Amino acid sequence: MAGHPIYLALIGLGAYLIGAIPFSYIVPRVFARKDIREYGSGNPGASNVARECGKTYGAASLLLDAGKGVVAVFLVAQLQAPLAIGISAVLGHVTSPFLNFSGGKGVATYLGCIFYISWPAGLIFAGVWTGALLIWNYAGLSSLLAVLTVPVTFFFCQLSVTLVWASVGSVALIYFTHRGNIRRIVEGEENVM
Repeated sequence: MAGHPIYLALIGLGAYLIGAIPFSYIVPRVFARKDIREYGSGNPGASNVARECGKTYGAASLLLDAGKGVVAVFLVAQLQAPLAIGISAVLGHVTSPFLNFSGGKGVATYLGCIFYISWPAGLIFAGVWTGALLIWNYAGLSSLLAVLTVPVTFFFCQLSVTLVWASVGSVALIYFTHRGNIRRIVEGEENVM
C-alpha cells in the first residue's frame, strides 16, 4: 500500500497543503496588522517579514516555514522518498492556494526538509547562509549560495544517489523562485536585509 501511486499522490498532496500554509503572511497580518505583500519586495517570505516588520516576526516566520518542511518529511519518512515529498511542501509554499497560488520562495521550508534528512547538511546550509548574509547583507544571494551546498554535502555524507539528484533538482527550483533576485543582483538593485 505504501508504494501505491495513489497513496504516494495523496501523501504528496498532503505535503503540498502543509507547505501551502502561509505563515510568512499570517504572522505579520495577525501580529503587525500588515499584509506583507504590500510592503518591501511584496514577497510573503521570512526575509521580507524581517525587513518590514522586524527581526522577531521574521524569525517566527522562518521557524514556522521551516517547520512545514520538517513536518512534511517526518510524516512520510518511511516512504524513502523524503526529499521528493519535501519538494511538494516547498511547492506548496511557493504556490499557496491560500494566497491565490502565490507565495514565498521556498528557502525556509526547504531548509526544514534538509535538516530532517541530514542535520550536517542543514547546519552547513544555515552556516553558509548566515556567513553570506553577514558579508554581503543580501538574503537572496545568501539563499542562492547556501542551496548549492546541499547536493555537495549529501554526496560527501554518502546519502543515496536518489537524494543527491533530488537535491540538484531542488537547487534548480530555488534558483527559479529567485530569478528576480538574480536579475536584481546582476543589475545592482537587490534589496539589502
